[in-house]
Amino acid sequence: MIISLLLLTSPIVAFKIMEASFEITPDEMTDFFKEKPQQPNFGVYTTFKQEMFYAETGSDTNQMVLFVHGAPGSWDAFMKYLGDTALMRRAHLISVDRPGYGKSGLGQSVISIEEQSAMIAPILDANKSGKPAILVGHSYGGPVIARMAMDYPEKVGALILLAPAIDPEHEKLFLINYPANWKVFRWMVPAVWRVSNDEKLSHAAELQKMLPLWSNIVIPCTYMYGEKDGLVPTENVAFAEKMLVNAPLKVIAFPKENHFIPWTQQDSVTRAIMGYLEK
Repeated sequence: MIISLLLLTSPIVAFKIMEASFEITPDEMTDFFKEKPQQPNFGVYTTFKQEMFYAETGSDTNQMVLFVHGAPGSWDAFMKYLGDTALMRRAHLISVDRPGYGKSGLGQSVISIEEQSAMIAPILDANKSGKPAILVGHSYGGPVIARMAMDYPEKVGALILLAPAIDPEHEKLFLINYPANWKVFRWMVPAVWRVSNDEKLSHAAELQKMLPLWSNIVIPCTYMYGEKDGLVPTENVAFAEKMLVNAPLKVIAFPKENHFIPWTQQDSVTRAIMGYLEK
């Protein structure tokens, strides 16, 4: 609400606040990993004439766990998972900058979820474990990993959906979304927020395209959400239960949590990942 008021009265200040709130500094990353058994490796590949960036830890012969962030965001949204010693020992952990974010073509919006799926899919080809990858997606990352499971079923073994925005009928727009797209404001909006807003405005239409494909998902799925989520309506839970008719689905609710469960419920998410790794 404060950001929305600032947008109307002092838009430059508002967007600078929003931009800073999603940044992690190189020093913060170095401090976090200095006590860890392994530093992250960074990789780049080119697809659709665009470079894609990712970070990884763990042995590449272990089963792959791929993390996909929301909007806005970057690979470091899952930095603490990549630094988790127990996960490092068991898995090949990869977190990607989605198209348009971080070092994956910052500011170049890709509003097609199908295209985002295709742009991230080359990472799955690096899986040397002989076991299909476990995909973890938060918020907008939820429908992206679901689309990857629809498009590349032989490469995906399980989904962990964290507060995913998957129901087109309950896609929620906010006061900030429309003015941020106006020409009078758009020029001053930070690149990461322009991309996030472009995705938001097209999200319901993109989710509609996925409706006939949900029944194609047959792998185990875990759905985790906060009952006090003010960003993604809880109606998305019923949507998942309705659409994932051929997939074993486990729903985990956190009565006191909001949208940010990857960080507030890291232990619970890690347990879900470990459960799939052990099967």
